[in-house]
Amino acid sequence: MSTGADRSRPTGGGGSVLSPLRAVAAVCIIAPFVAMLWIPSYNKTNPKLLGFPFFYWYQLLWVVITAVLVVIANEAVKRDNAARRGGRPAADDADSGTEAR
Repeated sequence: MSTGADRSRPTGGGGSVLSPLRAVAAVCIIAPFVAMLWIPSYNKTNPKLLGFPFFYWYQLLWVVITAVLVVIANEAVKRDNAARRGGRPAADDADSGTEAR
């Protein structure tokens, strides 16, 4: 029977669960939530951009920023996983062009 302490340890022997690359990924994922939930920071009409009040174009700008941050987070996690495996690419990596069978 395993205890809760046994399940909390990493099984791959890859060291700490939170690496600098994973911290970068976490910040990239959390930043858009903080920006959108902090409503007083963008609850205004000026400055206008192409006739759109600040309230609208700020939110639309965050759609693009979020897409870029998700790509950065994805790459950071991929690199961290590769480093934990010792630099070997994953067998199921979509970038490799081959399928694992």
